[in-house]
Amino acid sequence: MKSSKPKAAENQSDIAAADLPILLDSQQQPAWHVVVLSFFTLGAYNMYWLYRNLNSLCQGSNQLQRSINGEDPELEDAHIRLGRAGTLEAYLKFTQARPILTTALFAIPVVNLLVLLGFAHMSAQLVPNRESFVRKNSQFSGFVVALLFGALTLLNANLLKWMPEPLHLLYLSSALPLALVQVWLNSHWKVVEDNKHLARQAFSPLELVAIVLGAAWIGLVVIHQDIKPGI
Repeated sequence: MKSSKPKAAENQSDIAAADLPILLDSQQQPAWHVVVLSFFTLGAYNMYWLYRNLNSLCQGSNQLQRSINGEDPELEDAHIRLGRAGTLEAYLKFTQARPILTTALFAIPVVNLLVLLGFAHMSAQLVPNRESFVRKNSQFSGFVVALLFGALTLLNANLLKWMPEPLHLLYLSSALPLALVQVWLNSHWKVVEDNKHLARQAFSPLELVAIVLGAAWIGLVVIHQDIKPGI
């Protein structure tokens, strides 16, 4: 009897250790990460943000489709949860996503607003709350996100005409509507992952390097107003 307790404890610790890599492997991202990284990379992070989310949704939906076809039974529970939330059909639409092509189009002025409108519209459909205004009005929600993104981006050109030059950095606030979309996506991933995965809160080493370099450049722009950030 005395030896059974240590064995049980060892088994429990082994199970906990085995679960750690899974718990830390979450597709969720804090919305404030999007704002910070976009600001300190002078908006360049927006491209990676779109690619990362589209790629994750594309891979996840394809994997779920295989589960529905009986090829990958491990995601059967996620299939059931999404069906109950009423977002299964919207999620499976991402099997047709083209992350690289869509991200390339996002780099083109004006076209980027149409790309963001479509992505935000589809992301709003993934909100698991059936009574959510965002989900019920997904087209309107996507339009508002694209409109805000475009309006905040235009602050760069407009403010330079009549306000002190460092204020042209306010165009970097265009990441705020992207952070809103990230909140919608996080609510979707919570359902897929069944709240068993931990979202990363700390920045990665590469992200920290980008923040430090971006902060140094922004400092130079503020001090030496003849320097203009180019993205």
